[in-house]
Amino acid sequence: MAKLPDDVPFPFHGRVVWLTPEQGGRTTGPPRADSDDDYAANAFVPPRTADSGLASFVLRDLERGALVSPAKGRWLVVENSGAHRIQPGTVVVITEGPKPVGYFHVEEVG
Repeated sequence: MAKLPDDVPFPFHGRVVWLTPEQGGRTTGPPRADSDDDYAANAFVPPRTADSGLASFVLRDLERGALVSPAKGRWLVVENSGAHRIQPGTVVVITEGPKPVGYFHVEEVG
């Protein structure tokens, strides 16, 4: 994905933990890019699942290639409410299609 405009808020701040290929994560490992593009994928908030709560999610300011990295996140289309409500302490499951590839641990919501 290209980078969203700089004035688009990324209200969720925390840490992303990527699954290794051996754990069922991305076959190529954590996202690697030579640019500062945002990383867009699907995600859900438990107790929802990929079948019941999947929506587009974007990560920014992550350390490319690192298994664990600080990051900022945002829903791309849905509001932060109902099944997609994120608050401090929430773990957002990052998926590619329905397959979990990482976990975004939310520390702050701004």
